[in-house]
Amino acid sequence: MSSNKSGADMKRRGFLLAGSVGAAGAVAVAIAPAVKHAAPVAAAKPAPEGAGYQDTDHVRTYYDLARV
Repeated sequence: MSSNKSGADMKRRGFLLAGSVGAAGAVAVAIAPAVKHAAPVAAAKPAPEGAGYQDTDHVRTYYDLARV
């Protein structure tokens, strides 16, 4: 087998590569308007000193589900 590629084969490969890159770009452009940007989140208030452990609903749910 020869290591030289024929001109037609290289043209075909270039055509297929350009087609696949173009298709990926078209999909990206079609999807871009559908993507919603997240609103900036305001900085959370720091917990007061000595707040420590707080028993909240989601903590109780975790413990209920983790119970063996």
